[in-house]
Amino acid sequence: MTAFRAAIRALALIALLTGTIDVVLGLQAQQTIGAALEEGYGDPLLNSQIRYLGAVWFGFGALLWHCLGDLARHAAILRGALLIVFLGGLGRLASVLQFGFPASAVGHGFVVFAIVIELIAMPLLLISQRRLFGR
Repeated sequence: MTAFRAAIRALALIALLTGTIDVVLGLQAQQTIGAALEEGYGDPLLNSQIRYLGAVWFGFGALLWHCLGDLARHAAILRGALLIVFLGGLGRLASVLQFGFPASAVGHGFVVFAIVIELIAMPLLLISQRRLFGR
């Protein structure tokens, strides 16, 4: 139970931090992870999308943090939230299959790390949750 709680807490903190960074910096934050958008950094639509998605990701982190208060009571909400991240990972994998990995080493590493979290860690957390709390 302690390891499960620690994993959810870490995921919540990552989402809260990175969501805040995306809201504050917009596309500029993507530069730190190797995004190749030189002419796009000033694009109002792309910045709007990144900031919006940053706020949604921050909200995801806040939801996870709330669930930490009573993991058994919020098991269904937590299961849904973890499933959403897994589905997002399928979208990320589709992008890699269509366009390949980012050219920069930092971007490549970020995408690999994200896919591991989304497509491997999320199912493991879902299995752990089921073992701890059942359906």
